[in-house]
Amino acid sequence: MSLAKKWVKAGEEGLRNHYAVMRLLGRIQAASLLDVGCARGQKTRAYAQALGVPLSAVKGVEPQAHYAAEAEKDFGVYRVNIEMDRFPVADNSFDLVICNQVLEHLKNIFLPLSEMDRVVKPGGFLLIGVPNMAGLYNRLLLLAGLQPLANAIDGPHVRGFAHASFVRFLRQNGNFELAAVDCSNLYPLPYPFLSLLGGHFPGLSCFTFYLLKKRMQPPVACGWKAGPAEDTVFN
Repeated sequence: MSLAKKWVKAGEEGLRNHYAVMRLLGRIQAASLLDVGCARGQKTRAYAQALGVPLSAVKGVEPQAHYAAEAEKDFGVYRVNIEMDRFPVADNSFDLVICNQVLEHLKNIFLPLSEMDRVVKPGGFLLIGVPNMAGLYNRLLLLAGLQPLANAIDGPHVRGFAHASFVRFLRQNGNFELAAVDCSNLYPLPYPFLSLLGGHFPGLSCFTFYLLKKRMQPPVACGWKAGPAEDTVFN
């Protein structure tokens, strides 16, 4: 392991991200859960346990068959293409929908976001986690003329989200209010400082997490819509 990875305890990055999600879950109550991009379901089970949600009230969305098969050992999974398909779920079905570290892998974020809007109950919650392209470490790399890690050339991410701009984007949808923001991994600060500052300075952290509460008012048209250029790409 390189000195830089030891400096930040890179092996604990995922755990620090998980703690940020758990901090947000500690603010809410829920009796049903949909995890969009649930993979093998390990984190989904942890979310359900933290909230006291029985696995019978948990569902996942997962397009990759080998992941879905693992998750299905514990809860139901919808095997749909997240970018192309509607969720086979009725409107207002879930108290909580989680989409953590998924949107950055999608070219089309607009259909899945509108589907998440559709299936969250009024008064329920949507929790989204993404890498922050404007994190301090990414800013320093760009200043040096280098590729930001949030969108590495040889990496799996096809979209980038800067915290302040993503907050503005989320607020475009009048069906939701932004209830809380959390964050993790304030690179390049060394361990333990980047852990101690978890939950603070979202604009500078490498990962940001957003808790949205669905308003009780009658729903309006989803504000998360593709612009003309995006429509050309997706149609």
